[in-house]
Amino acid sequence: MNDMTTDRNTLRGAPRWVHGFSWGICGAFTLLLVVLYLIYRDTDVWMILCDTPLPTKHGFNEALHGSIYRQRANTLSCLAYVLVGLYVIAYALWDYRRPTKETDPYAVRHPALMGLFGMTCIELGVGSGLMHAAMTPWGYKLDVLGMIATLSALVALHCARWVPSIPVGGRRWQTWPVNGFLAVTISFFLAFNEQTSTAGNMAYGAFIGVVGAGMAVEHFFGKTSQQYRWLVLSFVTLVFAFTIWTLDRSGKFSSPESWLQGHAVWHVLTAITLGSAAMFYRTEVPIHHPVSRSPGMG
Repeated sequence: MNDMTTDRNTLRGAPRWVHGFSWGICGAFTLLLVVLYLIYRDTDVWMILCDTPLPTKHGFNEALHGSIYRQRANTLSCLAYVLVGLYVIAYALWDYRRPTKETDPYAVRHPALMGLFGMTCIELGVGSGLMHAAMTPWGYKLDVLGMIATLSALVALHCARWVPSIPVGGRRWQTWPVNGFLAVTISFFLAFNEQTSTAGNMAYGAFIGVVGAGMAVEHFFGKTSQQYRWLVLSFVTLVFAFTIWTLDRSGKFSSPESWLQGHAVWHVLTAITLGSAAMFYRTEVPIHHPVSRSPGMG
């Protein structure tokens, strides 16, 4: 493997503005949420806005409060998804503006789907945060949309790597626009038509199955030299997150009044899972080199 190629696509190889962009926006958003909490800590904002009794039954350990954040820890911990999404978008912008090499990963040479993935991570953070803040049915829908969309975007990226272009009308067309459109369409359809609480878990299971099988095929045929440490980190944090999620659901992780909630830890760990998956796709090195791309191409 070419170490210089690997370094140029890692966290250490990014320019400073990538980190400033990600932490700056996330920091400003965090400050806004803290200020809102300090102002409306004892005001049941959602009861006033909805003008109707809100649900009191839920499947989380954290207690409900008459506040702008009905579940404090579970709401604020969703910022982890926002930070990951901002980083992914910043990387995609950087990749879009710079020339690429033959040894760069597909996700770097064609950053559009990575940018879509970053936007879905932010939607997951905002949607899940609103769900825990308000505990309303529409908040739940936004949460499910984020879960399905993040994984759909990664599946779209994964499949685009297999079939980057197809011949139509005497020329080859990139597949990422179609894959991205299908990811968005399927995500909205599943999120707003599902009637049970299993859609998110099914999406996780389907993603792990598709990508896991794909990795086995690619390893067998030797199409890429992959950085498996990111894949291992993604898998380990996901398993750990599910373990803590189970403890939280059974009330065995912490007190309902504690700021340290199992579901909040789940948010942070699954954000690491998604971030590790993004880095996995950014650090692979194609063995069969494609054509280089000039700056500004999708």
